[in-house]
Amino acid sequence: MVEKSSGNKGEKTAISRRRITLGILLGSLAGAFGSLLALLKVLSPEKKGGGYEATIVLGDRLVYAQGEKAGTPLRAAALKDGDAVLAYPVGKAQNQANLIQLIRLKEKAFKPPTRLDLTDQGFVAYSAICTHLGCTVSWVKNQTSPDTSFTECFCHNSIFDPTRGAKVLGGPAPIPLAQVGVKVAEDGVLLFTSGFIGPIGPQV
Repeated sequence: MVEKSSGNKGEKTAISRRRITLGILLGSLAGAFGSLLALLKVLSPEKKGGGYEATIVLGDRLVYAQGEKAGTPLRAAALKDGDAVLAYPVGKAQNQANLIQLIRLKEKAFKPPTRLDLTDQGFVAYSAICTHLGCTVSWVKNQTSPDTSFTECFCHNSIFDPTRGAKVLGGPAPIPLAQVGVKVAEDGVLLFTSGFIGPIGPQV
């Protein structure tokens, strides 16, 4: 009687172990599958633009997007030739699609297809969302020749020329960054004069 009871307990223990092992294995496979789906969604957006919808409207003030001045108005005097900053329209920082890169260069540096009617006093602005996979672009300043500075996405090294409508100079980005209109108001604060001219977000 005792031996039979011990045998039953051993069988139950073995079955329990198998169930636990199977549960762990199935859980691991489910987690790996979920991670793979998430990765595929990032690498292959469901639609061009990746769902980015900007809410910039004419007259919105530009404010700093980061740093100690985040949320404070951007003034023309703060940027010299060759400088650039990331900015949002005031009150709309929660929407990543509104993020722009504001750049100041000499007016004579701009060439087609840059929309000169969307620039003012050397200021030009483009979407800061790379058209490859949606990373935020960075400014690479040439200290000796500011007008030859460029915008680069360090995720996959796409390079854009701000003097020629953010034309793609290299890397996997399929199209330029979309330009958006800006102007300097009488009090020196920068304002938006249009929405984006062209698509924003990933275009692959």
